[in-house]
Amino acid sequence: MKEQLLSYTEYNLWANTRMVELFSSCDEAIVNEEVISSFPSIRQTLLHLWDVEIIWLERLKGNSPSALMSKTFQGDNKDIYAGLISASTAFRDFVAAQPELYFSTFIDFTLLTAAGSFRQLPADMIQHCMNHQTMHRGQLITMGRQLGITAFPRTDYIIWVRENQKR
Repeated sequence: MKEQLLSYTEYNLWANTRMVELFSSCDEAIVNEEVISSFPSIRQTLLHLWDVEIIWLERLKGNSPSALMSKTFQGDNKDIYAGLISASTAFRDFVAAQPELYFSTFIDFTLLTAAGSFRQLPADMIQHCMNHQTMHRGQLITMGRQLGITAFPRTDYIIWVRENQKR
């Protein structure tokens, strides 16, 4: 199980890096421009991706965060790019450092709103987080297309697998 979960977190870091490379080469106005989606801009979506990785990683460590980092964030887009990649790296490194038994031992946590408590397996939490990130990367592509971006990196899991097989 650990090997597969580590693979997902390595893939997530790779895919997020590709998206960050794309958006860091774009005009800041495009990244900040409002567009209809789950979040009102590419910037806000990237902040959400960063928030999610921080929150789930803290839960995996046995903590229950009580606030979203993005609510007080004052940095620029470069800070978001660096923060997201740092969070993805920390997530991967945390998974890599855990013994196999960790992934099948329940963890208790409270939601941000304190509206509920849950007991879940780390394996399910990791799978959820990585799947969530993939969904929002798809939204980033749709948002970018609406804003005139025409060339996107391929971020499918199978592309990452194939690139790793070549190494």
